[in-house]
Amino acid sequence: MSKYGELRYSVGLFDQGIAFVSRLIKVGEDVSARNRKLLTENYRLRSEIERLKETNFIDSETGIYNKRYLQVRLDEEFARAQRYGLPLSSIFIDIDDFKSINDTYGHIIGDKLLREISSVLRDLCRSEDVLVRFGGEEFVILMSDTDESEAVVLAERIRKKITGHAFSCGDSKISISASLGISTLSNGDLENVNDPEDLISMADKAMYRVKRNGKNNTCHLPFSTGKHNYIPSSACRLPDANVTRTVSIPIGY
Repeated sequence: MSKYGELRYSVGLFDQGIAFVSRLIKVGEDVSARNRKLLTENYRLRSEIERLKETNFIDSETGIYNKRYLQVRLDEEFARAQRYGLPLSSIFIDIDDFKSINDTYGHIIGDKLLREISSVLRDLCRSEDVLVRFGGEEFVILMSDTDESEAVVLAERIRKKITGHAFSCGDSKISISASLGISTLSNGDLENVNDPEDLISMADKAMYRVKRNGKNNTCHLPFSTGKHNYIPSSACRLPDANVTRTVSIPIGY
């Protein structure tokens, strides 16, 4: 082969090499573009999943968490309390005579009132507290690392805030009240309680004790059967007297 032929052959090989490298670069660019599209789509799907999860856990009427979310967090917080020996408390809140509000002002006004109540409760909760609409005019607050005395203080603060707040009902303002039940799982209780929902059930029972004893009050119902429930003295007033008293109700009442 002449030198000219060798040169042409070398140039041909060089051109082929350049073309091959160009194809590799193009393939690489195509793969990178597809990867970017896949990453973008993956991020979009993850965001959509998170949005759906959040939507699934949010009460559409009030904008706070719903009962489904409580079930998830209750299991988590109960396991955490057992693991580290921390107290776990809940407050069960029922708005007194809410049916009469719906009957008097209509359900649309009643729904607006529930949203306003939710806002009041949200402002009183800590960032780590779990506030949920349990159903209807009932709300639950789940409080990690919170003992009986701390839970009672918060419950009374909530009751007083609700009672003293002027709620909007159409063109007028009304006053409402609430009955609150409190339950606490201490370190000793955690050894004997297997079902996390017992915490909510006990707070619910405490709330109904309040309902049967005049409403607009707070009641703590302990898991230890040898004790009495305690209704804070600041929550109970003697008839026609500006004095307070402490009320203890036997567990078997």
